[in-house]
Amino acid sequence: MQVYQDLTPPTSVTYSVIAQFITATSPNLIVLRASKVLQIFDFVMHESQAIENFGTADQEERVTESDENFIGDIGIEHAVTRHQTKLVLRAEYELHGFATGLEKVRTTSDLSRDFLLISFETAKVSLLAWDDALNGVNTVSLHYYEKHGVTALINADNTENTTILRADVSGSCACLKFGKDLFAFLPFKPYDDEDIFNVATTNGVSEQKKTFYPSFLVRAARLDEDISDVIDAIFLYEYREPTLAILYQPKRTWTGLIEQQRDTVSFIVVALDLVQRASTSILSVRNLPYDIVSALALPPPIGGTLLFGANELLHVDNSGRTVGVAVNSAAFEASAFDFVDRSFLELRLEGIKGTYLQDNFVLLFLGTGEMYLAEFAMEGRAVEGIELHLVELSHKILDTAASTVRVIPGRKKIFVGSENGDSVLISWRKSGDHIIANKTESNASASVVKSKEYDDEDEDLYGVSESGNAENGIQGSGLYGDETSSEDAYKQFVFSVHDTITNYGPLVDLAVGSVEHPGSDYRAQTGASSKLEVVAARGSSSHSGGLSIFRRSISASVVASFNFPGCQAVWTVKAKNRNTKSIDTEQVDKYLIISKVDESLLFDISEQFDEVKNSEFDPKAPTVAVGSILDGTRVVQVCQTEIRVYDSDMQIAQMLPVPEDGDDSELQIFSASFGKRELLVLLHNGRGLTYIGDEETLELVEVEIFDANTKFAAGCIATMPKTYFSNREPNGTKTRKRKRNYDQSVSHSSEISTEADVVALMVTSHGDLQIYRLTDNKLIYSVSHMDGLPPFIESPRFSKPLQRPGPSLRKSSAGIVPHAHLSDKENRIVEVLYTPLGDAVDKRDYLLLRTENNDVAVYEPFVAIEQDGTAAFKLRKVPKMTITRFGEVANHEGLSDSPKESQKPSDTEDSKDNVKLQRMVALPDVNGFAAVFISIRGSHDTETPVGIPQQESYWILKTAKSVPKMIPSAIRETLFLSPFNSLTVDRGFISVSAKGTVRICRLPTDFAYDGTWPAKKVSIEDDVHAITYHQARSMYVVSASKQIPFSFKEDSEERDSEAREPEFPAMVDQGSLILVSPKSWIPVDTYEFEAAEVALVVKAVRLQVSENSNVRRQYVAVGTGVFFGEDLPAKGYVYIFEIIEVVPEPGKPENNHKLKLIVKEDARGVVSTLCDVNGYLLAAQGQKVMVRALREDNSFLPVAFMDMNLYVSEAKSIKNMILMGDVMKSVWFVGFSEEPYKMQLFGKDLQRIEIVAAEFVVDGTVLHFVVADAKRKIHILQYDPEDPRSLSGQRLIRKSEFFTGHHIESFVLVPKSQLANSLTANSHPAVESNGTAPSTARKDQYMAIGCTRSGSIAAVLPVSESKYRRLVSVQQQLADKVDHVAGLNPRMYRTLSATADLNGAATRAVLDGNLILKLESLSLERQLEVFERAGKGSESEIRQHLIELDKALSYM
Repeated sequence: MQVYQDLTPPTSVTYSVIAQFITATSPNLIVLRASKVLQIFDFVMHESQAIENFGTADQEERVTESDENFIGDIGIEHAVTRHQTKLVLRAEYELHGFATGLEKVRTTSDLSRDFLLISFETAKVSLLAWDDALNGVNTVSLHYYEKHGVTALINADNTENTTILRADVSGSCACLKFGKDLFAFLPFKPYDDEDIFNVATTNGVSEQKKTFYPSFLVRAARLDEDISDVIDAIFLYEYREPTLAILYQPKRTWTGLIEQQRDTVSFIVVALDLVQRASTSILSVRNLPYDIVSALALPPPIGGTLLFGANELLHVDNSGRTVGVAVNSAAFEASAFDFVDRSFLELRLEGIKGTYLQDNFVLLFLGTGEMYLAEFAMEGRAVEGIELHLVELSHKILDTAASTVRVIPGRKKIFVGSENGDSVLISWRKSGDHIIANKTESNASASVVKSKEYDDEDEDLYGVSESGNAENGIQGSGLYGDETSSEDAYKQFVFSVHDTITNYGPLVDLAVGSVEHPGSDYRAQTGASSKLEVVAARGSSSHSGGLSIFRRSISASVVASFNFPGCQAVWTVKAKNRNTKSIDTEQVDKYLIISKVDESLLFDISEQFDEVKNSEFDPKAPTVAVGSILDGTRVVQVCQTEIRVYDSDMQIAQMLPVPEDGDDSELQIFSASFGKRELLVLLHNGRGLTYIGDEETLELVEVEIFDANTKFAAGCIATMPKTYFSNREPNGTKTRKRKRNYDQSVSHSSEISTEADVVALMVTSHGDLQIYRLTDNKLIYSVSHMDGLPPFIESPRFSKPLQRPGPSLRKSSAGIVPHAHLSDKENRIVEVLYTPLGDAVDKRDYLLLRTENNDVAVYEPFVAIEQDGTAAFKLRKVPKMTITRFGEVANHEGLSDSPKESQKPSDTEDSKDNVKLQRMVALPDVNGFAAVFISIRGSHDTETPVGIPQQESYWILKTAKSVPKMIPSAIRETLFLSPFNSLTVDRGFISVSAKGTVRICRLPTDFAYDGTWPAKKVSIEDDVHAITYHQARSMYVVSASKQIPFSFKEDSEERDSEAREPEFPAMVDQGSLILVSPKSWIPVDTYEFEAAEVALVVKAVRLQVSENSNVRRQYVAVGTGVFFGEDLPAKGYVYIFEIIEVVPEPGKPENNHKLKLIVKEDARGVVSTLCDVNGYLLAAQGQKVMVRALREDNSFLPVAFMDMNLYVSEAKSIKNMILMGDVMKSVWFVGFSEEPYKMQLFGKDLQRIEIVAAEFVVDGTVLHFVVADAKRKIHILQYDPEDPRSLSGQRLIRKSEFFTGHHIESFVLVPKSQLANSLTANSHPAVESNGTAPSTARKDQYMAIGCTRSGSIAAVLPVSESKYRRLVSVQQQLADKVDHVAGLNPRMYRTLSATADLNGAATRAVLDGNLILKLESLSLERQLEVFERAGKGSESEIRQHLIELDKALSYM
C-alpha cells in the first residue's frame, strides 16, 4: 500500500485573469498554478531605495550629450527612490480537479465586482465569488455535462479534443467547448431587470434573483453545418449581441500532404440568440493556412480578429476582409495565401501569445521569449498592413513561451504567465506620456530604444487612466500621440519588469546529493545546515535551462559559533541614554544576556564581544526574559522572583518584587511580554501583572487590569488597529447597511488605519481568548474555547457592555463543544503571540497559539462588514503545512510548560531548574523578514540513526507571494533563539542548542521561501535534459544542449550537390556534458559532443573493473542520440567518464575536477536509458537492451541482451532485478544472471501504457513498482508468482492507479524515515540507491520521489497494512469534512481516469497524502471525531502515522 504526496507546490502558471474580485476599487490577479492551485493576488505599490551610477557605459542613454562630455568615464552614485507595482498573495486554494480555463464575468447580482469561471477537463464549470464574511471564495454554482459521453472521452487516447472556456466581453454569457465539437452556453442575467428569458418561478422564488439562467448544450454543426474539428473559439468586440468567432479545420492535413491538400482552416463568425437558443452566421473565411492554431479578438480602433499561425499572422476584420503577413519563407511553401512578404524576419511563431496594447499596437510574445510590436497600418477603420518591430531589451523579460497574457485595465501593466519559465509583471509607457517627478520604474529590463529617462505615470496604483478606454488602456491622444510621427511611434515604447513569480520547472530529472559549503565554511556549518538537497534539471528551451535546488529545511549561514555549557537562553537588547536621539530600527544591539542553569551573564556587543564587569546586573538568578522599553532607555530583566530595571549603562534603576500570595507563599514568574513601554508578566498561580513605564520618571508602574478571579495560562502585549473593535468601517466612517458592492468590505492589518491601541491578549486557564485595551483598562473582546483551535472564529455578539467573565460566565463563540467534552486529556494553550509576518513588500499581523501538546495554530485577523452593517472582528486559521505534535506530552516532566492553578514551584523541581522559557520567538527583522521561530520537543528527546527526531525547530515565514508557512530549521535541537544585529552581522540571529553550542547566524538570502521547501535557481543558459550525482567526488553531471544551424559534414554522402541553401535554415541540437560543483554552482568542466548529438541519459554507476578482485568504481555513464533529421537514421553512443582530481586554477579552488573519457562505444541506435546491474552496465539501444562489462584494459564487452521491440524509456535496477518501461507496452520485470550471462523475463504488464518514469518502492520484504505515464497517472504493480492472476508470474499484478494531475518526468529511490517504535529489530537489507542517498542511511523502507513538469516535487511512500487501514478511514472522512473549493470531489478527482481493467480484483487505492495531512487544519474537536470513527483508541496511532508521513524525509 502506498501514499502519494506533493512535497512542494507547483510553480508553473497555466491560466490567469484580471478581475475586480475582492473589492470594487482595485483589480486582482487570479492565476492557476499547474491547473491545480488557485491564487489571488493584490497589486501593491512598493517603494524601494537603489544606488544608481550615472556616467558609466551602461547608463549613457540616461544622460544628455553635455553631461557625457563633462563627466567622461567618471561614475556618479546617488540614491534613487523607485516605485514598483508588486504582487501580494491574498488567498490560495488547492483544487480537486484539473482546470482547463479561467475567465471573469459580471452580472446584475453584483455590478461592482466580478465572478470567476473555472472550467475543468471533466466538462465542469464552477462559478466563484468572494465572500466577505469568510474572507475567502465561495462556490456560487457548479455546472457539469458528464451525461453527454464526456467520461468515455476523457479516458480515450485522443488528446486533440481540448477544453476551451471563453466569456463574452459584455458578460452576457460564457461558452465551454469540450469533447470533439460540443458547446455549452451559460447565459448570465443581463444588466437590466427585464426577464428576457421569461423563466417561470420555482417554488415561489423568481429566477430573476439568480446570477445565471439554465445552460444549454449544442453541437458545433447546429451553429453552422460546416463546422467540425474546432481549433479555437473567442468572443468578439463591437457587437451588441454575444458574437462567437470559431476557427476550425473541416479537412485534416499535415506537412507531408501540403502539396496535395493545403489551406484547410476556415474562420466563421456567428451571432448567438441566447433566448431562442439559435445562431446566425455573419461572415465566413475559408482556405486559410493549415498551421493556424489560435485567435485573438482585438478591440477598437483596430477591431476584428488576429489569427496566429506557425509562419504567418492574419487579420480578419468585421466585414471578412483579410490581411496576412509572412514572417518566414516557409509560409509561401505551406500556403497559397496572398501574404505580405516579411520573410526576412525569419521568425518562428510556435507558442505565440499576444495582447492589445494601445492605439494601433499589439504586443506579441514569441515562443523563444522575444517581444515584438505588431503595428497596424490603418486607413480609417480598415487595416491596410501589419508591420512587426522587435522590442530590444537590455535584459530579456521572458526566457521562454508565455502561457497566458493579461492586461491590467487602465494601469499600463501586463501580466505574462509561463509554464516553462518565470511569470512577470511588466509595464509600458511612451516617451510622450505625462511625467511625474521622483517616481521611476525599475530599469532592470528597459528598452534600449528609449532616448531619455522616464518616470512612472501611475501616481496612484488604483487611479484611472487619464482618458480613453479603461478596460483596454487606450489613450485618448490621437492615433500616434502629439509628439511622434507614425514612422517612429513604435520606438517610443519602453517596457520594464516590476515583479516576478518564480517558476522552478519544468523539471525533467532529479538527483539527491550532499550539501556542500565553500572553503572553510564546512566545519562552521556542521549541525546548522541541511544534510541533503534535491537538485532537479530544469529545461525547456535554450534560454531557461538550469538547475532547481530544493532543501527540506532552512540552513543557517553561521558567522561564528562557540560552546557555552549549561546555556539555556540568550537575549539581545538595544539601549541608549535618555539624552540621545530615538533608537533607529536599524541600530545595532547593545547587550547580550546569556542565561545558564544557575546564573546569567552580560556581554557588550555594540563594538566587540566583551563581558560587562562593572555593572549592577544580577548574575545569580536564572533569567526568564529580557527586553528594553521606553525607547531603549530602560533594560528590564525578568527573573523568577523579581523584576530588575536597568538604565542604558546597566546600573540598577528600579526593583519590583513579585507580590506575595494570600497564604504567604512565594510566587514565581514563568512568562513575560514586552511592549514599547508596557510589561506583562504571568505568575505560576495564573495571575497576570501589567506594568507601564512612565515617560517622565522612566519607572514602571503597576496597573490593575485583570480580575483577581481570572487565571491566565498565556498572554502577550500587542498593538492592534483601533478599527478592529470600534464597530466602524475600516475607513473610519460610521457603518451603514450596504449591498455586496461596497468598496472596502474586508480589511487587514496592512490595509487599515495607522491608529492603533496597545492591548493585552490573554488566554485563560479555561481556554478563552480575552483582549484588554491598556489605554482605558477595558475588556474589549472575548471568545471562548480557543483551545479547540477552530478554523474560523466569529466576532461575539454582546447586547450590553462586556463583563469580565469568571468561571460561570462563558459563551462559546468558536462554534465548538464545551472544553470539558473536548478531550479527556489536557491540551491547554500555553503560549500566545501577536506579531507581523512578511517581507519588505508585505507584512501582516497574525495571531499564533501553541498548546501544551505542541499544536501550533496561526490565525489571520480581519474585519468584515456584516449584513446588519456592523464591523466584525474575525480570525481565520491559516492552513497548516506540517505536524508539530510528537505525541501526548501532557504532564511529562520538563515538557508541560503551562501553569497549574493549584501547582506551586515547590511541588515539582527546585526553582533554579524550573525556568520555563518561551518556545515561540518573534523576530521583527531577520534579513528583511518578519518571522517567528518555534522550538518543539516531543515526548522524549532521543534520535536513532534510522528514526524520526523527537525535537525539531521551525521557522514561520511569509513572503509577498505566499501564505505563512512552517519550514523546519536545520538546527533541530535549538533551545532558544533571539535576534542579533551588530556591526559585523546585519539583521541576523543567535541561537542556543541543547548541547550548549551558541551560533551567530544569518538567514540565507540566496534561497526563496515562497514554497514549503526553500528553493533557488541556477542558470546554465542551455536546454538541460538530465542530471546525476557522483557521490565519490561530490559533483553533479548535467546533460545540456544548444541549437546550432544545421549543416552536412563535408564528406557526408547524404549531401545533394545540387541542393540549394535554404532561405530559412534548419537548426539542430548540439549536446554537452557539464560538470557542476555544488559549492559554487558554476560549471567546472565541459565536454562537447558532435553536432546533432545529444546526451539523453546520464547516470552515476558503480561498475566492476576487475574479474579477479570484484573491485567496483563509480563512473558516469552517458547515452546519446544523433539526430540529423527524419530522413536519416538515428544512431547513438555509450560513453563512460571518470571524474578525476586536478590542480585547480589560481583563485578558483573549486575547479579541481575534470571529466576524463574512458570509453566511447558505438551503440548502432539511440541510447535511451542506462542503469547499473551488479557491476555491469545496462543500455537500451534502439529496440535492444544490452548488458556490457567494463574490464581493466577499458574494454567494453557485451555479455547479454534482450529484444524489446519498442523504444525503452526507463530502466531501474535493484541488485540483479531490472524494471524497464517502453513507450507503448507498459513495464517489464527482468532478471540478470552472471553464470551463465543471460537476461530472463520474469513478468510484464499487459496494459497499453506510455511509460515516462518508473521506480521501486520497498516495504521490508515486499517490493512494488510505481510507474508514471503520459496521462498524469501513476500505477502500482507487483510481481507475485504465487497469485493465480499472474499466470505463474508471467503477468504483473496491477494493484492500483492514482491520478496525480502532474506530468512526472523522473523518479529516484531514497530511504524513508520512521518513528523509533516503528522500526523492527532486524531491518531488511539496505537497497542500493545508485549513489543518490547516503550509504549510512540503511532502513527497511524506501520511497520514490519524483519531479514534475509543473515545478513540484512529489513522493510515493510505502505504508504497512495496519497503517493503511487507519489512514483510509481518515481519508474517507476528510473527503466529506474539508471545504470543497469550486464544488469538486476529491475522490472523483483521483479515480475518475482510472483504467477499467485492474485484473478484475478488488484494488487498494493509493492514499492521497495531501488530503490526509489536512486533518491538522481542522479544529481539535473535529479531529477527535475523525479519530473516534476510525476506531477506539486510534488517536495515538493515527498521529504517529501522520508524523511518519509528514517527516518521511526528516534525515535531509
